Amino acid sequence: MKSLEARLASGLLLALLIVFTLLLWGASVAVESLGRSYVQTRLEHDAEALLGAVRRAPDGSARLRAGRVTPIYQQPLSGHYFEIAFSDGTRLRSRSLWDYDLVLPSVALGAVRRDIVDGPGEQRLLVRSAGYEKDGIGFTLTVAEDLAPLLVQMTQIRWLALAVLVVALLVVLVAQRLLLRRSFRELDSVRTELREVADGEREQIDSLGPAEVQPLTTEVNRLLTQLQQRLQRSRRAVGNLAHALKGPLSLMTHDLDALPMSEAQRTQTRRRLDRVAQLVERELKRARFAGEGGGQRFRPARDVPDLVDALRRLYQSRKLDIRVLELSEAMSPFDYDDMLELLGNLLDNACKWARETIEIRVTLADSLVVTVADDGPGIPQDAREALLRRGTRLDEEVEGTGLGLAIVGDLVRHYRGQITLTAAPRLGGLEVCVTLPLLVPTAA
Repeated sequence: MKSLEARLASGLLLALLIVFTLLLWGASVAVESLGRSYVQTRLEHDAEALLGAVRRAPDGSARLRAGRVTPIYQQPLSGHYFEIAFSDGTRLRSRSLWDYDLVLPSVALGAVRRDIVDGPGEQRLLVRSAGYEKDGIGFTLTVAEDLAPLLVQMTQIRWLALAVLVVALLVVLVAQRLLLRRSFRELDSVRTELREVADGEREQIDSLGPAEVQPLTTEVNRLLTQLQQRLQRSRRAVGNLAHALKGPLSLMTHDLDALPMSEAQRTQTRRRLDRVAQLVERELKRARFAGEGGGQRFRPARDVPDLVDALRRLYQSRKLDIRVLELSEAMSPFDYDDMLELLGNLLDNACKWARETIEIRVTLADSLVVTVADDGPGIPQDAREALLRRGTRLDEEVEGTGLGLAIVGDLVRHYRGQITLTAAPRLGGLEVCVTLPLLVPTAA
């Protein structure tokens, strides 16, 4: 797709080429017409001078007065010629013609004829022929001039005009490019703020740009506001619904034993209610972790401390030591909510099993690496794979739904990452390491 600058440049170039071509053609025609008019005017003056030099000799023949003929007509093949054809068949020719004859038809009295013919030495002659009568003698006076010097000058003028137009074209294109770059510079701030909106560093575009772009940026701000409001309303609604369902589900589970049904039916119903309770608990947990940061990009150094503080408050009674070892300052390309859900589940799981200490490390280089370790009892190697399956729990006495690591596994698969469960080398409990590549292929 062509850029706007390229489109404007190509459009201007096409328009200028058309205009400059017309100008060059018009200037060429004007110069040629002016040059020929000048030559024709000079031929008329020479014809008048020759007409004044024509006289009748005592013997009745026509002659030219001595000293009345311009010297250039005396030089052989000078490019200036004349020939006078009298009605009695006699002719007077300029010496410049040498042995060349201007073979032209006679012209009636008072008539004027102009032609371009070939002359001696491959010359191109502009010829003026007119019919006259003087002292009772009728004749046709023809004067001619070589157009070669004029054509050479006209060619030089055309090339000069072409060079000037090419320089002017380049100057206009360069000036347009500079003006466009200067004008587009006002859009750089808009582009920067749009990138910051995409990265979650701001919620609105403050620089609306030039007047032509302001309607677009204003509409983008309106859409951003609508999306944020809808996202917040959706989260609140889901959280409120999950919270509202939690109480009735607990009562239904408590009252299940009083219902008249077989033990198999009671077990099946309890299993279904437990499943609903797991989903409700998951949405409540997501609502606690997500906060109000819709549409943001995840920045570990900015976002993880708030999550850690929230978990410290949730498990305040246990006085857990949650240590943040390393947090990257860089902005990641991953969604804020997804990463908080992933980290929240990892830390929540660690808080349930840890005795005293939890360590977290988040680094960002070629990939995002999240490591959460605890000093809990750990997990046997043969049970680690099963723990990632949805709803699997290794200890029914610990409060929870078994969805935490399963949710983490879903997110890791979504981002084409890897998750490993190992023994924590420092703390002795479980260490969960999640690796997410920065270049994530788009899911079909």
